[in-house]
Amino acid sequence: MSNQQDYRSSKFIDGLADRMKDAEAQALRGSGSSDVLYESRVQAAYASILDRAPESEKQRAEEILRERGYDPDFTPCEAGEGECDLTGIEIDCCPCGRHP
Repeated sequence: MSNQQDYRSSKFIDGLADRMKDAEAQALRGSGSSDVLYESRVQAAYASILDRAPESEKQRAEEILRERGYDPDFTPCEAGEGECDLTGIEIDCCPCGRHP
């Protein structure tokens, strides 16, 4: 049974690059022109990928994700006065549709 477990674990790492690319593409599609929203979405996706990693592969998976930009201590940007708290873009220019 341990051979089967090792096989599954290595399959996770082998597919990690594709998972990261998919996560980045999804984050990009949903973020419009906002780097703030993209970063928030991609960091959440990376954390989700790491959560799904087999325990025996978590350390290596985290190393790979960090090389790609994963920050386990990520703190979303706080919007300033006149900025959208979702996108970080000035409210008058923000495309999110939540502003009058």
